[in-house]
Amino acid sequence: MAKKKHGPPHEEHADESWLIPYADLLTLLLALFIVLFASSSINEEKYNAVAEAFYTEFNGFFSELLSSGIGGDGSGDMGDLQLPYPDAGKEGEAGDEEKAAAEAAARQLGNLYESLAEYVSDNNLQDTIAVEFQGENVLVTLKNDVWFESGSAEVTAGMYSQGQMLANLIQSNQTPSSPLEVIVAGHTDNVPSNSARYPSNWYLSLVRAVNFLTVLLSDGDLNPSYFSTRGYGEYHPIASNDTAEGRQQNRRVELLISRPRVITPPDSLLIDALQERAAQQAAGN
Repeated sequence: MAKKKHGPPHEEHADESWLIPYADLLTLLLALFIVLFASSSINEEKYNAVAEAFYTEFNGFFSELLSSGIGGDGSGDMGDLQLPYPDAGKEGEAGDEEKAAAEAAARQLGNLYESLAEYVSDNNLQDTIAVEFQGENVLVTLKNDVWFESGSAEVTAGMYSQGQMLANLIQSNQTPSSPLEVIVAGHTDNVPSNSARYPSNWYLSLVRAVNFLTVLLSDGDLNPSYFSTRGYGEYHPIASNDTAEGRQQNRRVELLISRPRVITPPDSLLIDALQERAAQQAAGN
């Protein structure tokens, strides 16, 4: 009887156990980049969705680590490690706190607007200072033909007293726990600035903003860390540059006043939780 021919022996498959931690690593990287992308444009729905995905991925990963004895006692118990997760039981409470904070900010800005409008009206400054309430911001517009000489960024004598009065009104409507953020922006018309001192409208607008900011901060009562400047040159007109009246309106300095927004990135919350867990483990050893 003929012997059955056998083919060449099958080669043993290489160990592919490395694929599991590699897949976990890729998943974690994906979660991290989702968080970084979402942090650039935060809203409540997006934050909650990203935080939930972030929690799910990391919670499962660390559970596997602890159950395998890596970084823990091998029992698989997560202990009192609390990862950043939007607790549904506290959603109503957090929403109420955010709503109350938003209402407080609106009242603060509303009070500032009323103070500024009253000051402008009492001193007949309607032709030189305009005040607008924009919900989350108060916009104060100063016409440069009054505060600055044409083509110059040097402040006039009257600018100091008015600037300090505006600074006092800002200071009186804020507290250390609820500061106001002020952006001072300079604008010009489209007439080119070619002088040696102000080589461009960009430069002229920025120097005007910086000079007025110096006036605001001259008494030392305001915190400079909440102030900044911008120079827009001729590129944000509010009227036509084809007429002398329109160019006059475009030559201006604006103060955009708002409450600063501080957002804590979810990844920093995770780091804090892990550091706390590590400290507890170190104390127990």
